[in-house]
Amino acid sequence: MAPLRSLITLGLALLTSACAQADTAHTPLAEAWSAGKAIVVTIDATPSDTDETYGDFAYYLNDFATNAGDDWAFFELDSQLAKPDIPIELNVTAPPYSVLFMKAGAPQGYLYPGPILEPQVYDFVQRQFEGKEVPEYLYQFGPDEVRVDEERGLFRIGAGP
Repeated sequence: MAPLRSLITLGLALLTSACAQADTAHTPLAEAWSAGKAIVVTIDATPSDTDETYGDFAYYLNDFATNAGDDWAFFELDSQLAKPDIPIELNVTAPPYSVLFMKAGAPQGYLYPGPILEPQVYDFVQRQFEGKEVPEYLYQFGPDEVRVDEERGLFRIGAGP
């Protein structure tokens, strides 16, 4: 009877593991990635009506989101949650209001550490991801390059490409 119980326990563990992996593979983030969309993830961006920095950050982000088009998808990550809403594992330092940019097939992703207060940052990343020419002056606004590894809908973000 003990071998049968062990076999059933092992089977349930494998089934649970497979279901957990399937859940991350079918999240809106994974679906946007699979569809080839450029992805923007704001990290720990808690709204505050009294914070002028947040107001400027939100203005530039919303302006970009409004004009970016249908090939862009936007998400929020609360890294303080035990199980974050979106399947991202950050292996880099990302202070509040940081913004992560990633796209399937791109040589790397980008991370802007802290609030974006210059719209040129969005212009730089948009041109990079859409394969458009990047004017020389925009390179000074380029965010840090990060490595993006995706496996079954789980995104691991690491330092440098």
